[in-house]
Formats: sequence, C-alpha cells, structure tokens
Amino acid sequence: MKIKVFFVLFCSVFFISGLYAQWNVVQETQRLMSFGSRPCFRMEFSGTDTKVIEGVWRDFAKKNYNAKLKKKKGEWYATKVQSSFMGSNEFSIYSTVESEGSKNSLNVWVDAGAYFLSSRDNSSRAEEMMRSLRQCYYDIRRAAIQDDLDDEEKKLKDLENKQKKLVRENESLHKDIENWKSRIQKAEQDLVNNVQDQETNLVDQDAQKRIIEEVKQRLNNVENETGN
Repeated sequence: MKIKVFFVLFCSVFFISGLYAQWNVVQETQRLMSFGSRPCFRMEFSGTDTKVIEGVWRDFAKKNYNAKLKKKKGEWYATKVQSSFMGSNEFSIYSTVESEGSKNSLNVWVDAGAYFLSSRDNSSRAEEMMRSLRQCYYDIRRAAIQDDLDDEEKKLKDLENKQKKLVRENESLHKDIENWKSRIQKAEQDLVNNVQDQETNLVDQDAQKRIIEEVKQRLNNVENETGN
C-alpha cells in the first residue's frame, strides 16, 4: 500500500513539474544591458535561429505594445511605449538576443522609469508581462517549427523533382534500348545481306575472271584470227 501511495505521489510530482516547466517558459532574472545589470524577463530556445527570434519579437512588440524597436550596439529598444497592463504610464523596452552554443535566449527589460519591472517591485504588472511574453515565446517556437517544416517540405519537393527526373531518364533509356534493338536487328539483317552479297560477288568475280581469260586468249590469237 505504501509503495502504491509513493508511486502515485512520485507521478504527481513529475507531472506537476512538467506542467510547471512548460508554464515557466519566461523566467525572471538579472542580466547585463546598456544601463548595467537590471531585472529582466528571459526566454530560452534550443535550435532556434536568432533571426527568427528577432523577427518574431519585433513583430510581437509592434503588435502588442505598439513598439517600433530600433537597434543600437546589439540592443533592441523602444521608448515612450504604452500598454494596458502598465496603465497610463509610458515605459521603455530593451531587449537582446544571446547565443550560447545551440541555445539562444531573448532578454527583455521593461524600464518603468522609477524601476525596471520585476515581481519584487510590481508583481501584478510583472505577471501580466510574463503572460504576454509567454505568447511571444509560443509565437517564436511556432515560427521556428514552421521553418523546420518548410525545410522538410523543400527536401520532399527536391526528392519529388528528382523522382520525376529519374522517371524521365528511365523512359529515355527504354526508348534508347528499343532504338538499339531496332538498330541491332537491322544490323543483323545487314550482316546476312552482306554475306549473300559476298557470295554473289565471288561468283561474279569467277565469271569475270573467265571472261578475262577468254579475252586474253583472243589477244594472243589475233594473228590466227580469220577474217569474217
């Protein structure tokens, strides 16, 4: 009985941990930026190109925060930004994309003026920002997977084109074989005709030789010819 209870508890903890890991795709941390080390929101991606991350993030920021991000010294930023979760207060957004081996990360700082947004300074607004960035995370993952899908579909298209080419080559080879068979058949008949022509020619040669001998005899017997 105790073993069963322990097993159920273990599975529950494992399941909850998995759900938490899925939900906690946006982490709060401290990272260096243009103003030094500041609280930020961080998302990590494996096997996702930095161009995909930057492209989706810029579109997301424009769509959700009306922020037209500009880049300066490797840092994307937008000032005088407004969003419902920050009330009527304007704020600034700063972001960077970091690469560590096969892992790339997006760091986002929200400068509220008096502080950089974090759960410690404003838990409700930080939670709203994290909820928003979770959607951005999923958008980036979808874009990355879509790129993978496009690549795999392109490979399939290349294979299909290769198959079409192979089919055309196969048809061409069959036509070549049929042409070669026809040429071989004609050549075989030509060989038979050639042998027959040789035999006929040899007979003609023998006949011609006899004629030549007769003419030679006539030549040698000119003095013995009698007038007609």
